[in-house]
Amino acid sequence: MIDSFLYLRELIEKLFNYKHHLHLKPKQLAKLSGFEFTSNDWMILSQLHLVLRPFFHATKAISGRRYPSMGIAFYLLTRLKYFLQHHDKKESLMVKHFKQLLLAKFLYYFETDDDQMSLLK
Repeated sequence: MIDSFLYLRELIEKLFNYKHHLHLKPKQLAKLSGFEFTSNDWMILSQLHLVLRPFFHATKAISGRRYPSMGIAFYLLTRLKYFLQHHDKKESLMVKHFKQLLLAKFLYYFETDDDQMSLLK
């Protein structure tokens, strides 16, 4: 969904730029204005997209129907953990913070349960 939203950003911004030409009632216009994104909102969405993209690809790979996907689960989890633990010098503080938050949850759900990890290995 974030992909689609970012892909359609220009169209969404045009909708809000021309909202006064849509012949809406004042109440509808006020409600529509409440959904308008600021440039900061777009930046946050873009940064979140960057951090969540590897999870999307890992989920697609594990969800394969035409090939055995359980065998790659451990590898993908290892790669996701590496992605969350390592920071590029060019990464923004927001991306680093998102990664830290996700890493805490990742470790909680995948490394506190030894039985679960041993099943994947």
